[in-house]
Amino acid sequence: MMETPVIGTGAVGCAATMKKCFAVVVLLILVLCTVVYSEECIDTLTYAVFPYVPDVEYYCELIESRWAELEPNINLVRAEWDCYYDGEPEGIDVIMFDAVTRDTLLSAGWIQPIRPGSLQESEDFFPFALEGFTVGDDLYGFPVFLCGNFLIYDQGCEAVATAEHITDLTDASGILVVNSEDPVNRPQYVSEVIADETGEANPSADDGAEDMMRLIDRLAIDAHKHDNDTQVATAYDSGVGQGYIGFSESMRFLKRRSDVTRIKSISFSEQENTLRVYADAVAVTTGAKGQRYEKSLKLMNVMAEADILTALSVRDGVPQYLLLARRSPYQPLADQFEIYNQLECLASNEENHVIVPAVKDVGFGNSSADLLN
Repeated sequence: MMETPVIGTGAVGCAATMKKCFAVVVLLILVLCTVVYSEECIDTLTYAVFPYVPDVEYYCELIESRWAELEPNINLVRAEWDCYYDGEPEGIDVIMFDAVTRDTLLSAGWIQPIRPGSLQESEDFFPFALEGFTVGDDLYGFPVFLCGNFLIYDQGCEAVATAEHITDLTDASGILVVNSEDPVNRPQYVSEVIADETGEANPSADDGAEDMMRLIDRLAIDAHKHDNDTQVATAYDSGVGQGYIGFSESMRFLKRRSDVTRIKSISFSEQENTLRVYADAVAVTTGAKGQRYEKSLKLMNVMAEADILTALSVRDGVPQYLLLARRSPYQPLADQFEIYNQLECLASNEENHVIVPAVKDVGFGNSSADLLN
């Protein structure tokens, strides 16, 4: 009778080890497949532009057209989100916000820092604009647009054309179309007065501007003290007054007086003008992780791309008078429209400061007047 072969304990151990290795290999393959699948599963990104951009639809069209060239397999989904009034940007990957709400977004944990080196052509952006979205060593947004309360005036009016301070117009009255009593805009003017009087770009005080505001009220044309920016520009264009105070983009409403109109900064007091601008940036929300985070950074670069901003600044052959947060678009725009030389001077001034939250906190659900105060 033949004896049954005996398998040694060494062979059994080897077989068990092989089984374990095989199981580990299978597990690793499954993990890798899961990672690859999760990356490939990103077929949409959701974004929200600043709702107060003069032409939101056109801006989105430019963004989506460029994105389709770069990422044809990832669709962009538009969302609506207002940094002044809305709460958490839930379900949105990339948002655009005003720097005055920066600290509120951070304290709420709704935006996250940007990986160093992610901003393309960073040298093209004005340093002060980047500083406005930097907290500590971290950058929390790519700056895109700037705006401010400027004096927009008839170059033929010598008194206004030569004025460097509101107080230079003390002897005048009823010459400016200014919405000085409007509840949204008046707090902005008060803040401008205090900033100029104290030399603080972001003053914490909210009183002490009474005398200057009385002067501004006197310079304002009574019939237009409650107008919003659009109505102010329209009134001025119809021949009312010698100038108005407004954002640069309001000049797109000028038809009759555009050729004779100029724009400049002016001190809202008798002190030196403290140059300050509002700034809007794109940011990545805390919900974007991994590959979604990386694609969000790519989308943010598209939204701040020079060619897109240049195209957005002209609509149907008409300048849109946008203040941009980067240098390169200005020269090609100035080649078409001389006014962009003036806008570049306003935007590129090294003394500019971005208006950010002062000591007082700003919260969601407040009016824009409260946020800008």
